[in-house]
Amino acid sequence: MCPAQSAEKRRQQNRAEARRTILDAAAERVAESGFKGFSVRSLVDRCGYSAPTIYSYFGDKNGVLDALLDESLQDLVRDMEKVPVLDDPIETIRALTLCFGQWGLENPTYYYFLTQHRPVNATPLESAEASTEMMTGPLSELVEAGHLKEAELPLLRQSLWACMHGLISLPALRPDLSWEVGLLETSVDIILRGWVSPVDVNESEISVSRLSVDRNLKERTK
Repeated sequence: MCPAQSAEKRRQQNRAEARRTILDAAAERVAESGFKGFSVRSLVDRCGYSAPTIYSYFGDKNGVLDALLDESLQDLVRDMEKVPVLDDPIETIRALTLCFGQWGLENPTYYYFLTQHRPVNATPLESAEASTEMMTGPLSELVEAGHLKEAELPLLRQSLWACMHGLISLPALRPDLSWEVGLLETSVDIILRGWVSPVDVNESEISVSRLSVDRNLKERTK
């Protein structure tokens, strides 16, 4: 290796070490004060690097936070990749959903940041897109198997997301309450069971069932 190559290698190592030091310090600050209490000034005090140096690596404060979130989501993606593709797409969706839910419960601060509105011009997080894409195949298989209509997929996604948001967010918002063991698994099972109808169920039977539920709800609200 020539001197120029050695010097370039050292520069790259120094940049990697500096970036790692900044991110580790940022993670400590976020753990202490959350994303809302995080600032570049507080990061400067913690990591020892100047604000211009931090900006040169990450662009701005949101760039630092995005890098932290991306690292945490990469852990999620690796866990989701370990989920086997099962013969029954429902079981695959269940396993992937529980994997995501567990990540959210273990990382409530990062989950909160993940669910916040991002500017239109913000760079998408590759790890977030990867985790979302991993659900696409099994969901499409539900349609192919006749469990669901394709037009219902967006509603199922939102329904599942809304359920997961409550299951992840509420324990973080109300740690004073005693949350039941198995709440995540039971809730996911119930919502999937409610959405995915057996192939041999007649459409008229489904309509009658839904009509009965609607009537019961109206009677309760009188």
